[in-house]
Parts: sequence; C-alpha cells; structure tokens
Amino acid sequence: MKKILGTIALGFVLVTSVSCTDFLNLNPTTQPSESTFWQTENDFNMALAGIYGLIRSNAYYNDWYALTDNLTDNSFDKNGCGGAQWMNQGEIYPSCGGYVDDQFSFGYDLLARVNIFLKYATETTALPEDVKSRMVAEAKFFRGYAHMWLYMFYGSVPVILAPLTLDEQYVPKSSAEEVYAQVIKDYDDAIAGLPKTTYKDAGGHITSDAAKAFKAKVMLQHAYDKGVPKIDEMNQILSLLESINGYSLQPEYGDLFRTSTQEDSPEIMFSVKNLAPSSCMALDMYYTNWLHTCPLRNLVDEFELEGEGAWIGSEASGKINEDVINNPESPVEAQEEERAKLFIGRDKRLAATVFHSNHPFPDIRYIEGETDYTGFGCYKYLQYPTNGDLLDGDVSDQDMIHMRYGYVLLMIAEVENEINGATSKAYGAVNRIRERAGQNPLPAGLDKDAMRARIRHEWRVETAMEGLHYFEMKRWHTLGDIVDIKDPKHTDYVCQFEEKFYNWPIPQGEIDKANGVLVQNPDYE
Repeated sequence: MKKILGTIALGFVLVTSVSCTDFLNLNPTTQPSESTFWQTENDFNMALAGIYGLIRSNAYYNDWYALTDNLTDNSFDKNGCGGAQWMNQGEIYPSCGGYVDDQFSFGYDLLARVNIFLKYATETTALPEDVKSRMVAEAKFFRGYAHMWLYMFYGSVPVILAPLTLDEQYVPKSSAEEVYAQVIKDYDDAIAGLPKTTYKDAGGHITSDAAKAFKAKVMLQHAYDKGVPKIDEMNQILSLLESINGYSLQPEYGDLFRTSTQEDSPEIMFSVKNLAPSSCMALDMYYTNWLHTCPLRNLVDEFELEGEGAWIGSEASGKINEDVINNPESPVEAQEEERAKLFIGRDKRLAATVFHSNHPFPDIRYIEGETDYTGFGCYKYLQYPTNGDLLDGDVSDQDMIHMRYGYVLLMIAEVENEINGATSKAYGAVNRIRERAGQNPLPAGLDKDAMRARIRHEWRVETAMEGLHYFEMKRWHTLGDIVDIKDPKHTDYVCQFEEKFYNWPIPQGEIDKANGVLVQNPDYE
C-alpha cells in the first residue's frame, strides 16, 4: 500500500501547494491551467493523489492527530500546540486562533481541491467510464470527509459543492442538519462507486466498506441529542455496520501501531500513509521530548487488571505509594520504580498506549532535567529509532490509522445496546475487542445501563490517543465532566467547560472578511 506515496507527494506539490489565507480557499493560484492539465488519465491520477496528500496536513494528521484527546479526561498538552492547553481552561472564543482557526481553514482547503477535481472529472471525456466513476466516488468521499470534520467541530458551516469565484467567495452558513445531509449524500455516492475490496488490496485508496464505516461514524454523532439516543437512527447505523465485510481484528493490539506490521493488517480500513525516508513524521519528538500529549493518571487508572476487574479499589492499587510517585522531592529512581508498579498485572493495552517516567524505551532516555508533568507519555505512536534518536523528529514512517475494524465492532456494540439492551450481539462485539486484549469476557446478566458503562470503558481504553475520545464524550454529552478531573502529580491541571463549547466558534477572521455574509455560531456573538 505504501507504493502510492511517491505519487501522492508529487500530486501534493502540483495540485495543493497553496496557502490557507483566503476564506473558503478559492481556486488555488498554483492550479495548472486547463490547456496543459486535466487532459490525460495520468493528470487525474496526479490530482487525486494530491487530494490524498492533503490529509497529511496537521489538521487531520501528524502532531495534531490526537489533539482532541487533550480536550478530554485522557491527556494534557504540555507544549500548548494549537492552544489545547488554554482551550482546556475555557479559552475557546472566536479569535482564540490555534485549532479553532486551523480546523476550519484546512477543511475548506481540502474542499477547494476536491471541488476543482470533481469539476474536471465529471466533464472530461479523457477517462474510461469505469475509471471516471471510481475517481469521482473517491473525490466525493473526501468532500464528505471534509464536511464531516467541519460539522463535528462547528455544527453550522458553509457547504461548498463547486469551485468558488471572486464574486462568490463568501458563502453563508448552512444549518447543521443541512451540512449533515450533504455529508451523508456524498458518502452514499462514494459507497456506490468505490471498489468493494479491502483496504489492504486497494493500494492505499479508500474503499466502499471503509466509506460505510465513516458514514456510520458521523451518523453515530448525529444519533444522539444531548446524550439521548435516537433509536430509529441507531437501527440504520446497525444495518450499515453489519454490511461491512472482509475485515478482522489484528491478532496483537500493539502491532496496529508498528510500521512493520501495518501493511498486512486485516484490521486497518483507512490510514494516512508514510514511507521512509521521503515521507516520515515527527511524532517521535512531539510525544517524547515535547510532551505534546501527557496521559493523565485518570486514564491510566481506567485500564483494568489483567483478565478483568477494576484497578481502582483493587488490592494491587492499594499497594502503590502515591506519596512517592507524586512528590517532586522524591528521588527520581524511587518515583520510576513505584510508577512501574502501575503497569504490573494490567490490561496489556495500557503498556501499548502509555509509557512512564520519560522511558518509552528502556535504553533511551529522551529528556534530561525537565519535568514530566503527569509522569506519563503517549507510547502508541512511537517507533524504536533506527536512524537518529527521539530528539530528532521525522524518523518514523508509521501509518496513522483513521478507521479500523475495532471501531466498527465498538459501534456495533454501542448501537445494539441502545436499541435492544445487552443482547448476545452487543456482548459478542465487545468481547471480541476484550479477547484480543487478553481480557476476560464481560460477566453475564448486565442490563442496558451496566452494558453502556462497559462499552464506554472499552471505547476509552481501546482508542485512547487515537483522536476519538473527544467525539465519544461529545455524543454522550459528557464533556462537562472534565472539570472534575484532578491529576495527583500535575496539580496545576484545572479544566473549565461551558455548554457552548460543544460547537466551536467560527474563526473571527473569517467572519470579518465575509462582510456580514457569514454569521457567528450561537453564544459566541
């Protein structure tokens, strides 16, 4: 699958090299002219590769991939990249910049390129009809994908379905329901036109079943009203999810995040591709030396004992000397030794997700003389450095997973439980996730509420640092719970949350440039 990276990089340069300064990003000034481009199948392949290449931008990938976990009870951003540290403290407003600006501009940057591609692809006679149909379906997937992220972050935003001109560069917002409807339409068109094969066999391209999973993802967000499920929508989601075929769980959980085992994974349904040495990432540095994402003790405590049973309140947890772990005056060696006990006899996903005491790898210490804040770091995206070290950055070519079959199983468990309660179908889906992790099956006899709690636990520990937990808490309407999270070591960690934060504000710079055409989201005026 990584063989397409060279094409993606070239397409990215040719088609997408443009700044993000203009509202809704008009037809890029570096776009090749109609007289010299859009004439051959190779031209369209390069342009499509450029669309794939654009999702390697920080908004969807790289050091910002897990940014939303820093807005939950999972982790803290010591580095302050994108303003997550201050957003956690209630600093979310139209002119706050950072992620609030960038998610918006990157979304419309992607839409600009997709709509240019669709204009020429639908009009061309240079492509065989089967190739044209498949390419249009791929582009429509990405149009749905871009609008999906905008919908999930902001709610009501402009819907853009064609290249913009100078006369129409400012577009009014559509309602959140209209945005959602367009996402579903584009995903449906994509599902109908994409190859019905697995991602492993698709050469890095999006497939029909993967598009189904993304459609289910956004449908699940829509299927709750302030945490209350809409059962009719849940039934539609379940039917869609159960139509997905050809995937299974990776036998070993940690192998999902190892570049050597990702290419043949039976679980990965869509990812952002990397290939060393030309295309690497800097997560090695971001998650180590920069401490971009510091897991909170609250997350560490969420992982069960090996097999089953809550860690909090267990006999083992009572043997931890918290004074040694959390006292900055304690000898470093004593803190490390005590903190290591937290990982003994635990759900193996803990050690595959989190490292402690500045030691992601036993023989490499990446920080000297700096605080480690919570005492924990994000291990999930780290590769043992074979060229350079963890301070260099850009030395790993791990693929970043955007959809995998584990998510599908958890969605099945969630919607089935909301529809019918703790049925064998709900048990079966969540127990497959637990079995892969070496955890015992859930106990028999759970009612709907108890099963809901167990499914939400599995979502959290299975997908921690994968950029999902913010949206999990958003659909369950539990984001306000972060104000109660206190970290015993990082005592300065204090969160604030307001109800209006469930939808971010439209960046003020875009409001100002639109001369009244674009209006602000409610409660941010």
